[in-house]
Amino acid sequence: MIGSGLASDPMAVTNEQGEFEIAYDKPAERMILKISPRGMAARLIDESTGSDRKTITVTEGTTVVGRLVDPGGKPVANAEIALEPYGVDSGRSIGTIRIGTREDGTFSFSNVPPGRVWALFPTMESLTPKQLAGQLVPIEPREDGQTLDVGEVRLRPAHRVRGRIIVSDGKPLPPDVHLTLLLGNYGFDSQVGDVSPDGHFEFKGLPKGVVKLLPGVKGYELVDRAEIVVDADRDDVLIRMRPNSGEIDRPML
Repeated sequence: MIGSGLASDPMAVTNEQGEFEIAYDKPAERMILKISPRGMAARLIDESTGSDRKTITVTEGTTVVGRLVDPGGKPVANAEIALEPYGVDSGRSIGTIRIGTREDGTFSFSNVPPGRVWALFPTMESLTPKQLAGQLVPIEPREDGQTLDVGEVRLRPAHRVRGRIIVSDGKPLPPDVHLTLLLGNYGFDSQVGDVSPDGHFEFKGLPKGVVKLLPGVKGYELVDRAEIVVDADRDDVLIRMRPNSGEIDRPML
């Protein structure tokens, strides 16, 4: 919602005529609503508030199909495939769509909203135990009723990243330090890893490409940005941090 307050009832279910009402308890000029119709494509709308009735048209969307295979061309079953929209602002995202692969490695997304670019990728979490990794596949569903076949999505051997967090004042790291790894510029996929008391960390199941490492260390900030290129196993990554002026757990973006 765009306005000065939050909806008092932020979710509504349509009746048999498709009618619904969202109530709000403070002034609001406009609302951004996500419509999630069963068996149809999800849709975001940005509408003014008021008593006049809005008519919202939903469509069936696009079907996206493909097949996940290992480096030798064999099907990969029970892996998670995700679809994430490109170029969305906070609060305006339809969200991530996830589905699992079948025994023959095939997958099928139904009711994908057309008219935008999506990133299709197998998730790191589901592939790490297999020591495999995938890449982002950009797709652009354009029409309702279309079936978009992305073909074979071939996996590659995964890489690992090991390293250490070093603080400039030489003090021990605070307890409960965590480290977030984001995949690519848009951070479509991520991992959150533990950090040992002496600062060591490790991530597995990484595809080839650029990753960003964001440490959460209370009272410290990054000395440099922590993007690295993963084109092989990396066992020598150093993340340098220094005390900041506040006590905010604030990673550098």
